[in-house]
Amino acid sequence: MVSTRGIAFGAFAALLLVANARADEPDTSAPAGIAPVTMTLEKLIVASQRAQGALVHGVAPTRRELWKISFGAMTGTLTYVQSGRNFRADKTLGPSSTAWGSWGGRAWQMNANGQVTVASGLHRADEIDNSAFEHGGAGVTLLGRVKQPVDAFVVRVQPPGGRLEYRFYDAKTFRLDRFEEIRNGRRVTVILDDYRTTDGLVEPWHLHTTDGFATNDEDRVLVSQQVGTPVAPSETAIPPDRLSLIAPASLPARIPASLSGDAFVIPVKLGAYIVNCIFDSGADGVVIDSAVIAALGWKAYGRITNETAGTYVESDVVIPAMSIGNVTLNGVHARSLPFTQWTDTGKPIAGLLGYDVIRSAVWHLDYLHGTIEALPASTFTPPANARALVATFDDNVPIIGVTIEGLAGPAFVLDTGADRSVIFSRYADAHPRELRDRGLGEAMEDAFPFINDFSGVGGTVNYRPLEVGPLVVSAWSFPKWLFEVT
Repeated sequence: MVSTRGIAFGAFAALLLVANARADEPDTSAPAGIAPVTMTLEKLIVASQRAQGALVHGVAPTRRELWKISFGAMTGTLTYVQSGRNFRADKTLGPSSTAWGSWGGRAWQMNANGQVTVASGLHRADEIDNSAFEHGGAGVTLLGRVKQPVDAFVVRVQPPGGRLEYRFYDAKTFRLDRFEEIRNGRRVTVILDDYRTTDGLVEPWHLHTTDGFATNDEDRVLVSQQVGTPVAPSETAIPPDRLSLIAPASLPARIPASLSGDAFVIPVKLGAYIVNCIFDSGADGVVIDSAVIAALGWKAYGRITNETAGTYVESDVVIPAMSIGNVTLNGVHARSLPFTQWTDTGKPIAGLLGYDVIRSAVWHLDYLHGTIEALPASTFTPPANARALVATFDDNVPIIGVTIEGLAGPAFVLDTGADRSVIFSRYADAHPRELRDRGLGEAMEDAFPFINDFSGVGGTVNYRPLEVGPLVVSAWSFPKWLFEVT
């Protein structure tokens, strides 16, 4: 058996990064100094597989590992348990404990608030890349050999549905020394070394990840490993889900809220302060302005650099108690970062109420009357005339499918915190026929040539208006719809 640890750790860089979009495009160019070689891709794949070794006959395909990790000025541990294709990884870093794994082919993850999400299969780029290389499939090319930063053969991997990777295979041992990949809008480098042999398997005991920001460097050192020992099914099973951060007895509840533009703003009591937060389904958690956290004297853990509309530093924080009207949530894990927006009437907004809060109840958002109700999920019955949207939550935000002039778009975020509809430029550029302007976009650019950006977390985002149509969302059809292309 070839090691399947890579199934779990092939995506570890994704767990390090939390950015949703960058302010600029990453460097996708091939590594410098590549020289031609007589080696073929087929021979390199065989040599690489041989270098990984194989589990000694008769040893069970199980393992237990303990890793020491450091990241974002915090230290912690990661425990990993595997049985066949099932695995579970538990990470403790600072005040937070998270977990992820795969059980019966179902990928899952648990956030710091104990809420479990089972993936729909939206993100399979790592599996696709690994399979493509193992079989020498489409999108896999041996580029040549470099001498720096390591003496290695370089393979470009970008199969359909996968992500762009450059893999560096040691020119002498044929082990994977390094890979550079485009992930979440950044070029991430992973260095693998200290290879050791255990029961026939040759694997790295040290991993180092960097994305160009020193605060984001992550280091992992394997402290102990056991292969072939018994693993009970419960040890790799999907853990119990803490569905709600809200006590059931608190519901139903009318939530004090007001509409600012197209977004609901809710006053939230934090310690001695009341701050305004946006009810934001597009946020994968709770966010509070770092100035508010500092004023309250609450401890912020770690420092990582992130990018959305601009670059900023964020930390983890545990909120002892937060009250939303008559509903109180205790011990909420959140993120602290510079965040200031303003309502239509000039009041400051200092945070986002995202996935962790939203998942805790059924929320009735009445845009006509500007009110919000929180209802208990256990007793909720949809109204007879209600229409359901099929959504997945792979990134802890609701992803829905839409159709624009017959073009199926399977991954649009249903974002209650957004005051506009957005299409990313990469998607628009890939489908110029279906996403051509119907007239209003060009007219707006002609009329307002200098109004071409909007504020986001950390800075501003440039855009151009684009009128498309027809737009179909579930059973609703709109002849024309205005998007902004970023």
